[in-house]
Amino acid sequence: MGLFKNLISMVFYKLIQNQNEEMAKAYQKWYAYPVVTETVDLDYIAERIQRNSTAKKSDAKAVLTEMVEVMTDCLQNSQRVKIEGLGAFKIGLSSRGADSEEDFNVNENVKSVRIIFQPETTTDAATHKRSKKMLQNVKLSNINGFTEKKDDGADDQNP
Repeated sequence: MGLFKNLISMVFYKLIQNQNEEMAKAYQKWYAYPVVTETVDLDYIAERIQRNSTAKKSDAKAVLTEMVEVMTDCLQNSQRVKIEGLGAFKIGLSSRGADSEEDFNVNENVKSVRIIFQPETTTDAATHKRSKKMLQNVKLSNINGFTEKKDDGADDQNP
């Protein structure tokens, strides 16, 4: 893992000033922008599963790889895929309107096909507010000014 491997459960952001003059109300105001510190891959996920369970990394990777293939098949067959604790995936279309049903041509009017992810949500019993399950208790930290602690190899116990 990289620079942020020892920092746990923290979403980093940096502040960006809006420089778009066409957005009058937002122009020159500061906004939080999420920072992606690194990208993890299937091997990393399988390794974490191995550390946190009795499954071997190779088994976890095989199951996850097959899950992607099955999800792809399901999505391409107009099925919605729901994974408890994560959310649901479905196909979305972007298309141009046609003046009539007869005028609609899928090759000309459909602009793109995409995957829509709907994160699983929970509802607070007291407030009836919905929140995304994977974002509950998220902590935010401004990354502006963050400096990496360098390990120079020196023994910390010797002055």
